[in-house]
Amino acid sequence: MDFFVSGNLHRYPLTAFFLLLYYFSTGQHTITGKIQDRVSTLALSGVTVKLIKNDSTIQSASTNAFGLFTIKNVKNGTYIVRTSIIGYQSLDSVVKAYADLQLKMDLESSEIALEEIEITATPAASIRGDTTEFDAKKFSTREFADADELVAQIPGVELDEEGNVKAHGEEVTKIIVDGKEFFSTDPRIALKTLPAEIIDKIQLIDEKSEQAKFSGFDDGNRRKVINIVTKPDRRRGTFGKASSGYGDHQKFALNSSLNRFDGDHKLAVNLMANNVNETNFAEQGRGGSRRGNNNTERGLTDTYAGAINYNNVFLEKKMDVSADYNVKSSGTDVVSNSDIEYILGNRANQFQQQAQLQHNKETAHKANARVRWNIDSMQRLDFSPNLSYQSVHRIGSNNSSMFLNRSDLLNRSTRKNDHENGSFIFGGELTYMYRFRKAGRTVSLNVGGNKNSNDALGKNLALTEYYKDGLLNRLDTNNNQSITNGYGSGFNGRLSLTENISKRSRLQANYSLRNTRNYSDRQTFEWLAETGQLGELNARLSNEFKNDYLYHRAGMSYAYNKKDSLRFQVGLSYQHGVRNNDRTFPINLLTRADFGSFHPEFSLTYNINKERRLELQYHTDTNTPSINQLQDYINNQNELRISNGNPDLDQEYNHNLKVQYKDVKRASGQSFNSSFDFNYTNDKIVNSVLTTDTAVVLFDGIVLGAGGQYTVPINVDGAYGVRWTNSFGIPIKMWKLNLNLNNTTFYNSNFAVLNHAFLNGYNYGIQQRIGVHSNINKKFVSGINYRLNLTYTNNPIATVPTYKVYSHTVNHTLTYEFFRALVFHSSLLYIYNSGVLGDPGTKTLLWNASLGAKFLKRKNAAVSLKAFDIFNDAQNINRRLTDISITDVTSNTLTRYFMLSVNYNLRHFNR
Repeated sequence: MDFFVSGNLHRYPLTAFFLLLYYFSTGQHTITGKIQDRVSTLALSGVTVKLIKNDSTIQSASTNAFGLFTIKNVKNGTYIVRTSIIGYQSLDSVVKAYADLQLKMDLESSEIALEEIEITATPAASIRGDTTEFDAKKFSTREFADADELVAQIPGVELDEEGNVKAHGEEVTKIIVDGKEFFSTDPRIALKTLPAEIIDKIQLIDEKSEQAKFSGFDDGNRRKVINIVTKPDRRRGTFGKASSGYGDHQKFALNSSLNRFDGDHKLAVNLMANNVNETNFAEQGRGGSRRGNNNTERGLTDTYAGAINYNNVFLEKKMDVSADYNVKSSGTDVVSNSDIEYILGNRANQFQQQAQLQHNKETAHKANARVRWNIDSMQRLDFSPNLSYQSVHRIGSNNSSMFLNRSDLLNRSTRKNDHENGSFIFGGELTYMYRFRKAGRTVSLNVGGNKNSNDALGKNLALTEYYKDGLLNRLDTNNNQSITNGYGSGFNGRLSLTENISKRSRLQANYSLRNTRNYSDRQTFEWLAETGQLGELNARLSNEFKNDYLYHRAGMSYAYNKKDSLRFQVGLSYQHGVRNNDRTFPINLLTRADFGSFHPEFSLTYNINKERRLELQYHTDTNTPSINQLQDYINNQNELRISNGNPDLDQEYNHNLKVQYKDVKRASGQSFNSSFDFNYTNDKIVNSVLTTDTAVVLFDGIVLGAGGQYTVPINVDGAYGVRWTNSFGIPIKMWKLNLNLNNTTFYNSNFAVLNHAFLNGYNYGIQQRIGVHSNINKKFVSGINYRLNLTYTNNPIATVPTYKVYSHTVNHTLTYEFFRALVFHSSLLYIYNSGVLGDPGTKTLLWNASLGAKFLKRKNAAVSLKAFDIFNDAQNINRRLTDISITDVTSNTLTRYFMLSVNYNLRHFNR
């Protein structure tokens, strides 16, 4: 008909007119659409879609795994599109079909549990695809608590002393709110911005890449994400907090947060300033408290920081836009003392003592944005630019002495350094996805790139004395200045095509391209003492180096999907890479290396039932050495710790296997998660270390003195690690408690080269955490956590082959509100670190407490007297065990102080 009308219209105008009139009056149209969960924005499969006219069903369809449906051959007219699926409220939409239509429908949860219709309450916990969901009402927090206090109680979730989050043993890289980006630059900020009281659900998500979610093929790129689902009646309003405090020893702390939520439009602003070691937003309000005892590099820190986040939707909610920016300026003074005992090779029975002074000044800016545009039901665009700048200035001094058998002096060194470094990074990622009308046929293209620059200036003055038989044998002076200028760029792209070959199986073809280019020019000049000026360029300590790496990768994957039961994917790709190293100074040298490797992949997901799920993933990847590892220049800023690069390094080839089992009881809230991880690496990059008790000439003009160490990276085969992580959570309703158990067992086989001898050592151990939290009410909230870390380290040529190091940590928190307006808060921390080789263990008991009185009509303001480290027992002590040494480090830390503070909480929501 189209040909007849367009080609013969001028010959048969009357006939064409009636044909067109008939076509538009009885036209056949197509209705397509996507259906998703309104809160999480996750696509809903298996939704029944009915097209109804005059109370009669004309046609019906169901959504696929991506939440998409299609109804064809729809005549002109007005219809009702009705959706239905167990667990969600039915939705009727009136549509007028006089042309092709594209619909987007959001369904609300009906609070009816699958397969348990008699239960009317929201499930305490549930599994939905890659998401494990917990009902926030099953956990108690104190009034006006931040989100981190709630999230820390979720089974399998851990927060460390700096607010970093792990879920089921994996680092959480991002916090999202109602499925949208929220402070993506730093997930810790989100947890201190949102109040716990507005949270409805917590979702732990194994998030796939945008390409993988769109195409249905797993590309192996996953990250752990927490989605905070807010209560529907808390999505519109203004809320925030502000606090100010001043104490003895001129201690101060200022914190504020202001948020405006209006549905999809969100604006959040955070500010902080303090000199009580609250170094990031996750630590604000803790008054320098910590959960561990391994922050010996922190010392005493002043911090000033700000952050802002913006979210909104445009183009009739087809485009989501989010952006965040944060800035931080900090100054840190560290005074530390180290006691090092060497346990391997000819260094055994050597001991080193160090005293260090360090002042660091750091300024950092970070900005991220994301634009997600659903152009129509067939096309989607995702764009994520990012930018960061960091400036660091370090001034320090170090005094070191090394002894044989703790009595015979081998060397003594005094060093001063002044280093400045500035780095800038700009990049982004763009993904375009297109879905053809034929079911299962898609094409997607992902491209990304970045540019970076790094400039550094280092001044170094070192005086080193070497002794032999107790007498001064040699005196070396190292007085130089190094200037480093570097830049780099990178580009990557991935094209993916998918096609259905049956109702349950699909094929994917993919091609990837990546290119990185880096340049570094390091110039080292000797200072002339007689003139006080820079002398000639030291060619041996200077280097100009370019690195170019290009690889292509192509492969095929097959996926089989049996609805709601079994899904597996198998694939194979081949990667070929070419690396060019071009050293132009001090000697021209061009080297080229070719790499070729096959990359198999396999994944399986088996839904045993609605509450249990088994997953298996296997994939391989490569890791290219950095330009610092490749660049062959001598770094002797510390004459006792000389290092060099290796331009002949190969890339690492990694095998990764993960098996995960999830079991969640929807009614009771009991949850169990177990994951087994195995990693095996060929051509692993490790350090080859040369140690000596006598002077050794490394190169012309470069001498490694007695007690010194020379390090070069090399490749070794066969390194592997095994990790088994379990988390179990159960509410004890009888006592109104929540019990969480987290356990990790690990075994790592490590390789090293010491004095040209190949060493195969290993370490193994367990980490056990037990947490019990009350779930009574907001006026009485208490929790206790116990953590055990136990590690065995085996070194075959050590003085003692196996070393055991363990620690016990107990943390108890209590908040009690009495007499309606008085609030008592207590945090008690006990840490015990074991000794090694007969050395005594160390103990720390840290108690912080506050007593406050609420005021104002809504009792949303309070004045409090806070006491930090009441027992005055705070100390920074850290024990480090490596392949060749045992190190005890102590440093200055925040000690007892008292502070009077005023707090105000803003809550104003539009019901």
